[in-house]
Amino acid sequence: MFESKALIDDHHMILVSKRMIFSVIGTLLALTLLLMVFFLHIDFDYLLGRKDLAMKVGQTTITLEELKQIQEISGVQAKKLDTAAFASEFFETLLFAEGGRKLGLDRRPEFVRKVSVFDLALKKGDDKETLARAVFLIEELAANARREIADAQYHPADLQAIKVSVPAQEERLHLKTILVANAEEAQQVFAEQAEGVAFADLNASWSRSLYRGVGGDIGWKKAGDFPENVFAKLLTLEPEVLTQGFVDESGVHLYAVVSRPKVDPAQQAKAERELQLRELRRRRLMKYIVELRNAVDFWVNPVLQTRCQIVSRADAADSSQ
Repeated sequence: MFESKALIDDHHMILVSKRMIFSVIGTLLALTLLLMVFFLHIDFDYLLGRKDLAMKVGQTTITLEELKQIQEISGVQAKKLDTAAFASEFFETLLFAEGGRKLGLDRRPEFVRKVSVFDLALKKGDDKETLARAVFLIEELAANARREIADAQYHPADLQAIKVSVPAQEERLHLKTILVANAEEAQQVFAEQAEGVAFADLNASWSRSLYRGVGGDIGWKKAGDFPENVFAKLLTLEPEVLTQGFVDESGVHLYAVVSRPKVDPAQQAKAERELQLRELRRRRLMKYIVELRNAVDFWVNPVLQTRCQIVSRADAADSSQ
């Protein structure tokens, strides 16, 4: 397989046979195949002690059993969620809690006082109570972090740059009504109004409505208070002009517009500013959660990860708390 040959100046060259080369290549390929099979079938979660771990975010480790217990004690709405959805929400809570630690919110006197009360209660409570109190502190720290980020000072220009559309209020009309027996009476009422007879006199002379005693005033009404298309017709009316609304077993319903809602510019501006603030807070929180995902070491059980679509970092920490 090997053959030594002398060259100039006592240098030697080893000649290797083709059989030897192919043998080495075959051996390397076989070893590579064995390693691939090994890594495909080995359970790293089991080797790393993570088989029963739900997630680890920064300093906090939660097992699958603890996650189940947390969901049970988190209220009615949490119980309605499936495991994956709750895991996704709690994962975000843990991220914000870790953000609170980075912001130093866990060192503020009020939070330190709550932790002291918590530690004192630990001596008297069972495991379930201890877990409940721990979750309370995590959620409290996460809520503090959300407020700290969302309510931070802003420049007026930041608010003005946010374009929002204030939802239009449901249209309303202040109306009066006259109820007459039939179409002939309705035509007589229209004719008398055209001649200048006041609504109050028409109401007193012709109306059979229960509202006759209050001058026919039925207050503020909206589209849902009438049969289809009637309100749209009333919207086109000039004030105090009677028109036929609809006919039913009671008779012919005539209506006149008393007034329309007045648009308050101050209220409109206030509503727009509230929407801008809400959108600014939402954008800040979205940006901060992305920053936390990039800055905080975390690991999520693959079972939960695939179901709640949490993208794990490649450099997630291997150690548990």
